[in-house]
Amino acid sequence: MTSSPFFPLHSPFDEGYLDVGQGHRLWFAQYGNPDGIPLLWLHGGPGSGSSLRHQIFVDPSGYRLVLCDQRGCGLSTPNGAIVDNDTTLLVQDIETLRLHLKLGKILLGGGSWGACLALAYVQKNGPDALLGLILRAPFLAGQNDINRFFQPDAAAENAAWQTFSAHAPKAERSHLLKYLANEFSAASSNVATLAQAWKYYEQRQEQPDAIADITPNPAETQKLIARYRVQSHYLINHCFVCADDLLQAAAKLSGLPVALLQGGNDRICDPDNAVRLHTQIAGSGLRIVAGAGHDPFHPQMAVGLLEALNCFVEDGNFARW
Repeated sequence: MTSSPFFPLHSPFDEGYLDVGQGHRLWFAQYGNPDGIPLLWLHGGPGSGSSLRHQIFVDPSGYRLVLCDQRGCGLSTPNGAIVDNDTTLLVQDIETLRLHLKLGKILLGGGSWGACLALAYVQKNGPDALLGLILRAPFLAGQNDINRFFQPDAAAENAAWQTFSAHAPKAERSHLLKYLANEFSAASSNVATLAQAWKYYEQRQEQPDAIADITPNPAETQKLIARYRVQSHYLINHCFVCADDLLQAAAKLSGLPVALLQGGNDRICDPDNAVRLHTQIAGSGLRIVAGAGHDPFHPQMAVGLLEALNCFVEDGNFARW
C-alpha cells in the first residue's frame, strides 16, 4: 500500500492566549519543531478561524507552525465581536504575535482572506520580517471580488444562489450583503437560519460537485453566527483595504521567495488575482491547477501546497516548485 505524502495531525508544543488590547484575546498554538522555520499561517474567512487540518501540508521536523485565530474568530474571545475589529488591528496583531513568540523572520502563508491579510501586512510593514510568502487563491477585496460571491454570473441559473438569497426579503436581494451585515450586527431573530443558508451556499461554491451538508447542527449554529457576523462586517467594508494598494505593495516582495497557488475553476476568488500578483512580484512562482476550485484539500491543490512547503524547508526558496 502506498504511504501518504502528507503529514499526520499532532498536538501543539505550545498553546495559549495573547491579550492584544480593546478586550480581545487571541488563541494561538505552535506545532512541529521549536527550532524549525517559523511558518505563520493566516486563516481565511474573514471569520473562519484556524483549521488544524492545514498541518498535513507542513513537515513537523522542519517547521515551527504557528496558527492563530483572528479577532472574534474561532477560539479567540470575545467570539463574534466586531467592535475594535478591522484589518489595521489584525495586521498589528500579527506583528504583536511575531514579537511575543520571538519568531524572528517568518514564512507568512494564507489562503483566500488569509492571503489578503498577508498582503496587508506587507503593505504596512514591508518585507523586512519575512523569509517569504506562500499564498493560495488570493482574495483582494475589490468590488469584483465581492460581486463574484454575492452577485455571481448567471445568478438566475445558480440554484445555490437562489436558495441562499431566498432567505432575504425580495426587496433586499439586490443588495444581499448589506442586508446580511445589518441582520448579523443587530443579532436579529433569523440569524441562525441565515448562517445555515450562508454555509450551504459557501459549500456549493467551494465544492460544486460535492454533496453539501444542509442538516442544521444546533451545536454548530452559534459558531456559524459568530463567523458570519465577522465576515459580513469585513465584506461590507471591503475588508478595510484597497485592492490597488495591495497590488502596489506586493511589488515590495520582488526578489523574496513567493509561491502563488490557484485553482483554475475557483468560484470564490478570481484566478486573475493570482496572475496579477505574479506580474507584480518579480521572481514569484505561480501554479494554476486546472479543474480545481477554491478547496485547499482538492487533491492537486493539496499536493501543490505540500510541494511548495517541502521545497522551502529544503531549499529556503520555491525555485524548484
